[in-house]
Amino acid sequence: MYARISLFAMAIVVLGLASLVPTLQFPSSEQVSTFIGPRVWPLTLLLALIGLGAALLLTTWRDAKQGKRYDDEPVDEAPKPWRLTLASTRHWWLIAATLVYTWLIGLIGFLAASVAFTLVCTLLLGARSWRVIAATLVIAALLMQGVFVMLLGIPL
Repeated sequence: MYARISLFAMAIVVLGLASLVPTLQFPSSEQVSTFIGPRVWPLTLLLALIGLGAALLLTTWRDAKQGKRYDDEPVDEAPKPWRLTLASTRHWWLIAATLVYTWLIGLIGFLAASVAFTLVCTLLLGARSWRVIAATLVIAALLMQGVFVMLLGIPL
């Protein structure tokens, strides 16, 4: 288990470091007319990705040294039969929803596609209360409008 987690964390850190070079070539806020330049958001995400990947790597190595076991580690049990369920395929549905969302942006516009995408993701992630779903949709729409249109001055 430790080897797989360590390999994953190393891949995340290497991917983040490799992505720094093209990200630093984006224009900064001094080079464009907006308050925040195109470089800020990807650079922030990359730094968070590298930091969290390094933290995962260090904690995994520490746990391996101390001989800790993970709660979800199997203890020599017989393998369970593999079944297709929503829980086991949720990640594929989220990837498909992201692709459809990207296609819908050009077709129906950013805000409508984003609200539909938020609804699908909220349902896929397990929300069942319509109050929670409605609140999520309203808050997401307000945040998208507020951040892009009001804060960044980017018309959608």
